Amino acid sequence: MTARSAYIHIPFCAHKCDFCDFAAFAGLDHMSEAYCRTVVQEIDRRLQDTPVKEPLKTVFYGGGTPGYIDPAHLNLIHEKLKESPGIAIDAEVTLETTPLTITEEKVHQWFEMGINRVSMGIESLQDSELKAIGRDHDSHSAIAGIKRARTAGIKNLALDLIYGLPGQTRSSWKDTLDHLLSFEPNHLSAYGLNITGSLKLHFPAGSIAYPDDDAFVDMYDVLVDGCKQAGLEQYEISNFARPGCESRHNLCYWRNDEYLAFGVGAHRYVNGVRSANLRSFNRYMRDYLCDETTETIDDERRTSDAIMLGLRLRNGLNLLQFQARYGVDLMHRFAAKLPTLTDGGFLEVSDGALRLTRKGIMVSNSVLGELI
Repeated sequence: MTARSAYIHIPFCAHKCDFCDFAAFAGLDHMSEAYCRTVVQEIDRRLQDTPVKEPLKTVFYGGGTPGYIDPAHLNLIHEKLKESPGIAIDAEVTLETTPLTITEEKVHQWFEMGINRVSMGIESLQDSELKAIGRDHDSHSAIAGIKRARTAGIKNLALDLIYGLPGQTRSSWKDTLDHLLSFEPNHLSAYGLNITGSLKLHFPAGSIAYPDDDAFVDMYDVLVDGCKQAGLEQYEISNFARPGCESRHNLCYWRNDEYLAFGVGAHRYVNGVRSANLRSFNRYMRDYLCDETTETIDDERRTSDAIMLGLRLRNGLNLLQFQARYGVDLMHRFAAKLPTLTDGGFLEVSDGALRLTRKGIMVSNSVLGELI
């Protein structure tokens, strides 16, 4: 097996936000130790069936809010990973949390575990926007959480934002972005709000409360330009980092590498098969080895996935490396479509790579639809 990254899903939250479509649950705190012990069992059983011969280069505790639960419970999982498959000395180990869960005591316990990167969900610094998406913190507590993280010694801090929120304007978005960038984070992720039918947002899809398409594009321009001025380089459509602080774990996904995953609703890619655990908490606890979905990835799908994911990266797809890995000459494959897309300013070919332009990013789904 080539997987050297592991995602661990921790589903517990103090509050389920309206915009969240993940397997996350409020009010189940009392189950956190039992759940973590079940994840340990899952790790043990899955690795018996498919051993990993090299230690992990990245570990990502996502959720949910992993920072919400007792670090001692989380450490049960981490000790298992250190035992098998092992964690490399220089591994990137990330933990997601919210501003309200940050305490100096917890941070010290995370450090003792081996956590060396913390990703904090801020979303906005405008109280009306936070309320509109059902977030459980306000701007004051968000800023206080960032300051506590810094005081407690977290240097590798990543901050997450959402734009396109109900009631959001270019001005309010710029205020949020500028304020957050003043804290000099190592990494910033900013995603446009994705409204699906399963979300229970106060404002339904199509509401005039949401910014229109032109405002949405304008907000993205503000994001890219603001991060550049703050010294954060854009390395993926929605991700910006100081040199050397890119998310190594997420790069695993975008480079179409294989990865392990454990916990309720967790998605993995191992030995050419993509599979996902049960999303139901109770069913997972009863049958943690039962996959809700399983798909064998053939060569054509593997190539298509690599194109779709790789074009999200600002470096794009290295043509020679792609051909060596997948046996596909992209210039030949797209010979009929490239002239239209390059002449239209959506794609460019330079320095031996195929990449989306800034214009192409804004209609990336349409561009990818032409290519795949």
